[in-house]
Amino acid sequence: MIYDINYFYRRYHQIESDFLEIMDFIHISTKFGDPCYKIGSSKLMDFCLKVGTEIETLFREILNDKKFDSEPDIAVKRERQNIDVYTDLIEPKYNLRNYSLYIKTIEIEIFPFINFDSTTPEWFKIYSKDKHNKLNLIQN
Repeated sequence: MIYDINYFYRRYHQIESDFLEIMDFIHISTKFGDPCYKIGSSKLMDFCLKVGTEIETLFREILNDKKFDSEPDIAVKRERQNIDVYTDLIEPKYNLRNYSLYIKTIEIEIFPFINFDSTTPEWFKIYSKDKHNKLNLIQN
């Protein structure tokens, strides 16, 4: 990887800090369709952009690692990276669908990449669709 792992470690802690601050104002639920997810604000929009951008940056760096050099058509896949490439190449090596975040304060375990081997996470669909239209991202 081009960047030191400490870069991503620091970025993770910044995102975690932002998340905990947001939780001071919004109750998080285990059901993605609950009313707590119908709130829109520029603070939440900034948070969503930060999370999505960091994930895409990390996936790009992971895919550029030499351990993927032997994958068929890797040059083309690296050139046109997208969620399908990440699902096909990164998921089998790292099993992201099995990883979770446990939010102690509300005793909820979140699996951000659940079923990542077969489907795109809903939050990533929203982020990808609206990442260049901040007003829509706030609304969604």
